[in-house]
Amino acid sequence: MITLINGRGQLGEALKEQIKECETEKNVFIYHTWNVWDKKKDSQKKEFNKFKAFVDKNRNNGRIIFISTYSENDNHYVHYKQKSESYLLLNCEDCLVLRLPSLIGKKGIFQRLKNKECNPYGMIEIMTLHTASKKIMEFINYDGLGKSFTIVGEKISVTTLNELIHLF
Repeated sequence: MITLINGRGQLGEALKEQIKECETEKNVFIYHTWNVWDKKKDSQKKEFNKFKAFVDKNRNNGRIIFISTYSENDNHYVHYKQKSESYLLLNCEDCLVLRLPSLIGKKGIFQRLKNKECNPYGMIEIMTLHTASKKIMEFINYDGLGKSFTIVGEKISVTTLNELIHLF
């Protein structure tokens, strides 16, 4: 049985579709819930404490897959996501950490570029929601020794991405 923890949002909807098609004999929790909008320390610490409580309660009830990020931003969101990864790896035998790039959707950087709320600069690594959910599901029955994986997307200049967004 696969349980999607929270599962709201664009990735959550894509995962729900993939879960319907996936078969497993394991009890699997996909932890996909986090406040990505409020990056202040108090908010992110609260998310970490919720995750820690979840791990403590479920560490012996099945596999926990934590959906994380490999953003290099120097903020409390990234700090507490990394702290959560470490906590899971140290406190749960059957677990996986999956780090995702920026996902192509109707929120986040894509919406800010579309609304001209930010200036494009640098490079970004992106992935579609469908591809991300499919890649996550590939790990449901994984039985190797590795516990932490970075799912690689496609790198593109944010200036080019901005031009693509404004073509339509």
